[in-house]
Amino acid sequence: MKLKLLNCLAAMGLAAAALLPSGAWAKYPEKPIRLIVPFPAGGGTDVLARLAARNMSAVLGQEVIVDNRGGAGTIIGGDAVAKAAPDGYTLLLSTASGFSINPQYNKKLPYKPEDFVHIGLISESPVVLVAPFNAPAKNLQELVRSLKDKETPIATAGKGSQSHLSAVMFFNAINAKFRPVHYRGEAPALVDLLGGQVPIYFASIPGTLSHLKAERLRGYAVTTTGRTPAAPDIPSFTEQGMPEVLATSWFGLAAPKGTPQEAVNALAAALAKALEDKAMQDRLAADGATTRKLSISEFNDYMKRDYERWGKVLRAANIEED
Repeated sequence: MKLKLLNCLAAMGLAAAALLPSGAWAKYPEKPIRLIVPFPAGGGTDVLARLAARNMSAVLGQEVIVDNRGGAGTIIGGDAVAKAAPDGYTLLLSTASGFSINPQYNKKLPYKPEDFVHIGLISESPVVLVAPFNAPAKNLQELVRSLKDKETPIATAGKGSQSHLSAVMFFNAINAKFRPVHYRGEAPALVDLLGGQVPIYFASIPGTLSHLKAERLRGYAVTTTGRTPAAPDIPSFTEQGMPEVLATSWFGLAAPKGTPQEAVNALAAALAKALEDKAMQDRLAADGATTRKLSISEFNDYMKRDYERWGKVLRAANIEED
């Protein structure tokens, strides 16, 4: 009788444990974590993700494995994470394009911003207005005068991309007309810019630093309020009297909606610790990016402001998806 009672109590205990959330009896993380990067391997964004993954692995005691899912302007990778189990073991390298622009521009987006929870900011960097170094305009004022009273072709990394919308901001600010020449990404746009097929382009700092230093390209202004340490000789639009031309390219971490708060908090703490690594800070700085510690709530506020800023640009430009 006593043995039956003990067996019954044991069974009841197992049944009760099965009803508890996993965090009540297991410490997160128990296994490797997958970080989906919505870009191909080998680029600057991939390097950023791998640095963050390496440092977070050391903090968490579990490997963070980078899984490249490039294509469709970050949509393929984003969709994979949106549909993943919300258990803390699938993460997304989030971007300004993916969360501030695509949801307001792409009517066929297979997921919503509300399908994610956001963990933290990794880095941010400005966009820079560039032209071939031998262009006639030697500074922003000369460039603006040359753009008046004509329609200027300008390269973009694709319709609705950050480079395209930065151009919209700029040409609205100077009250001039432009014709976007859309490319399938930054690499082909830079090839034609350097070859003289298009006269100007709003580019990423990492993609253009080597050309700027070698005087193959001239930088007229950056889109953050201050200068970037990677290219301190290039003034900002703000300091040149155009504060409305403000755009930041940022990267962060996100997870599927429903991910346990315990996991989100652990990941946020690991990311904050990872960003303290000087080697990572130096590498980001070399690419024109900076790190900034933001709490989860501060990062959500940051994203909200960025979403609203790009929404105003899209509405003013009346840009519609093809």
